[in-house]
Amino acid sequence: MLWPTARLRRLDPEVTKRLALARQNSPESETWLTLVEAALAESADVSRWRAAIPAPVEGRPARAPLLHGAEIAVDGRAVRRFVRRLAGIAALNGGAPDRLDAVGLVEAAICQDDTRIDALAGGDASTLRVVAQIAAVPLLTAAAQTIGASVSAAWWEGYCPVCGAWPTLAEFRGLERKRWLRCGRCATAWEMSWLRCVFCGEADHEHLGYLAPEAGETSRKVEVCDTCKGYLKAEPTVSALPWWGVVLDDAATVALDVAALDRGYHRPERPGFALEVRIVGRRSGFWTA
Repeated sequence: MLWPTARLRRLDPEVTKRLALARQNSPESETWLTLVEAALAESADVSRWRAAIPAPVEGRPARAPLLHGAEIAVDGRAVRRFVRRLAGIAALNGGAPDRLDAVGLVEAAICQDDTRIDALAGGDASTLRVVAQIAAVPLLTAAAQTIGASVSAAWWEGYCPVCGAWPTLAEFRGLERKRWLRCGRCATAWEMSWLRCVFCGEADHEHLGYLAPEAGETSRKVEVCDTCKGYLKAEPTVSALPWWGVVLDDAATVALDVAALDRGYHRPERPGFALEVRIVGRRSGFWTA
């Protein structure tokens, strides 16, 4: 797969509108929203990324996500351009962004290997973790749209069936209010019953509940589990949010995260599944580091 020279791509008008509203409501999140905007723009022509996604590996463990064991060949030069752009937005200092192993960074991000990301940083590790998270979005989104249809309707795990991450949102869809979990990295959706904690599997209603929304907020809530102290944002939807809607809703609801954290709830430090993926860079038939 060969990608053309990186360039800014025009966003869907609805995406632009949502970003403008988020900036208006959360001016303190400008840097984060600009990073998100860059990832959405890079993902605008998802066909450029889909071509890199291989079919799921046969013989994966029963509980393994579809990307487990995959080797993904990407245009190393294009990946480096994108990572440098994100590093510039984030004002990354330390780690010499121009010499950063961008392909290795994306691989570590997809595998949710913070230890490896920190080792690549050589300086500002916390900022590089944010850059890495955003750098993986286009490839992960392409994976969901390419192989996501292979997800079994019987998938019962709390983590994403494509990339192994925990969900960031529960959608209660339509009049039936069926509960669909959405991955915050690749936006994959999978259905799960109401009374079950996605993180620890707790099903006793006495240990499950909601945080009440703030005054004036009538839709979004926070699901909480008093067994593992995990939390998950939730909202009613008429139908499935578009993949970019999941990303923007997560960015626009930081206040809910703060409310949950203030009350002693948290998101797991470790990913739902220890994904093993290899990313290799190539250009014009030549493999790169």
